[in-house]
Amino acid sequence: MSGRPPKTAQFETTWFQKAALGLLAIALAWLAYTIYRGDTGFGLLILALITCFFAFYRRLLWRVRSRLLVTYFLFGIVPIILIGLLLFFCAQLILAGVIVDRARRDLNARIDAAYSAAQDLARAAARGAAPALWDDIHQRMPGLQCFIRRNGTVVLAKGDPDFPSASTSLDPGYHGLFSWKGERYIAARAISPGSGDSGGDAFGYLLLDERTLASLSSGVAVMRGVSAKDENIDMNFSGSGSRIAVGTGASRKVYSVPLAESKGWWDKPIAGVLTQDSRGPSGEIENVAFPLISRVSQLNADFVSGRITGVILAVLAIIGAFLLIIELISLTWSISLTRTITRSVHDLYQGTLQVAAGDFSHQIPVRGRHQLSDLANSFNGMIAQIQHYIGEMRKKEKLESELEIARQVQNRLFPRSVPELKTLELAGVCIPGRFVSGDYYDYLLLDSCSAAIALGDVSGKGVSAALLMASLQSALHARLKFGAGTPPSRLSTDLLMATVSQQLYENTPAEKYATLFCSIYDDETRTLRYTNAGHLKPILIRDGNASNLEGEGLVAGLLPKAKYEQQEFQVRPGDLIAIFSDGIPEAEDAQQQEFGEARLASLLTQHATKPLDEIIQIILKAIADWAHDPDARDDTTIVLARGR
Repeated sequence: MSGRPPKTAQFETTWFQKAALGLLAIALAWLAYTIYRGDTGFGLLILALITCFFAFYRRLLWRVRSRLLVTYFLFGIVPIILIGLLLFFCAQLILAGVIVDRARRDLNARIDAAYSAAQDLARAAARGAAPALWDDIHQRMPGLQCFIRRNGTVVLAKGDPDFPSASTSLDPGYHGLFSWKGERYIAARAISPGSGDSGGDAFGYLLLDERTLASLSSGVAVMRGVSAKDENIDMNFSGSGSRIAVGTGASRKVYSVPLAESKGWWDKPIAGVLTQDSRGPSGEIENVAFPLISRVSQLNADFVSGRITGVILAVLAIIGAFLLIIELISLTWSISLTRTITRSVHDLYQGTLQVAAGDFSHQIPVRGRHQLSDLANSFNGMIAQIQHYIGEMRKKEKLESELEIARQVQNRLFPRSVPELKTLELAGVCIPGRFVSGDYYDYLLLDSCSAAIALGDVSGKGVSAALLMASLQSALHARLKFGAGTPPSRLSTDLLMATVSQQLYENTPAEKYATLFCSIYDDETRTLRYTNAGHLKPILIRDGNASNLEGEGLVAGLLPKAKYEQQEFQVRPGDLIAIFSDGIPEAEDAQQQEFGEARLASLLTQHATKPLDEIIQIILKAIADWAHDPDARDDTTIVLARGR
């Protein structure tokens, strides 16, 4: 026989699978397009692969070989991918730290240069030579502005005329950032005492505009500084440039700086933020954030170049070849192990097909000495036992067939129709714990205005209890229909119960007995006459309150010549009476806690106005949800009567 899967394992392409394949084709086309643009779009591809996996899950994993390959992927490839992602994010953080460190170093160098220039100008001012020195310093630091005083008098002013008053707020020797009129500056103030009253005071500042920021750090684009307290900062970058937007509405400002062109899909932008304290004209300290952006290629240019690049590439090639050889060895070994497993599984599969076809003489080959070969031996030994099991199964099926017939016969003993009464509606059900039930319920129309209602529970379970239940039903029907010829309105339930109990006592073993609730309802007077022979007290729901019907007596069939009492009460419109067997309150959950009559009364009170059949289904569902072991449940029987 071929190794193809049986008919039950064959697959047809569904609309969902076709849609998944279409999504995968679109994702591959989108990935090719994004790579062509110098970017990568893996999001749609990942979504398409996940969709295809769920669409073709059964087809992909039907063979053991495929399952093993998926296992190898989960144990081998997925950790590598996760480690790669971890390295990627770590590299992002490290490179972000590199560009921040580089920008901070270059910014501090520019601040130190401004302070050095201020010191030179201060010393020159003390000697009266500041204007001559200024031209040389301005050539070395384009964009630098200054205010120079000698003995408190301004001798040289290059820049905003309002700056002298602002510069006096800085302490002598200060060099750092300075915030003024919404702009950020590199500022430095130096004082040089001279002879007599000829002391020099120099204040130099450099506006951090786009031109200055662009020349600040090689390979790192520095954007305009913004207050770190500003919550409305939007930073974005693309393949050709980057921008930062600050503020909202009409006050929103957008700054942009050029970004070097990408050298490949790997040359991704790297972003960081440089924070620096800046002093204001009143001495306040502001934390300023400078968004930074660069590319991997620009950062690597400072690390490797020329010959060292070739050495690094050669070392990486050697390491890659070594890892590839190890991977090939691992792959070969994995294929060998996989073949050993899949061949043994295939032999077992072929053996099961032979057994399914009825060939119990088939023996599968035993290959090697391992757990799978022991499994093959176990399979061959199992074949000899199958015939025995088949015989046992046939005996069991015959017994179950006979029990099914008994169940059908017993179902005919339960009432087939509900008596039509003007002032009372009835409904009942019996759910056997096994094939047949030891519970009994009945409602029998005696004449046009009287009906008998009964519910009993025979001791024990199974067939013996069912036979005793049938005897009880026949005895009760005989007394009700053909007994003493007494009119239904004069039938006494206590005498009826005494007669039935005596008959059970005389015709059943001593250990057999039954609890029985027997009642007769008069449709004209709305009177319910009843006798309780050791049965659970029925629950009465009246005006939203629950109570039990009074009266109790000895169980039927236990002692000879037992005496019973008759009780009666008037059924009002809306009264709900529940007669039930012990299978309902004694149902146990996982903690062996019984369902209890209180929960049953609560359900009856809550749903008292609903149709009787619906109330019964609600109760049965509550019992099924409560019971921990459905196989160990008792017979469940309930009869509901409601006045109308």
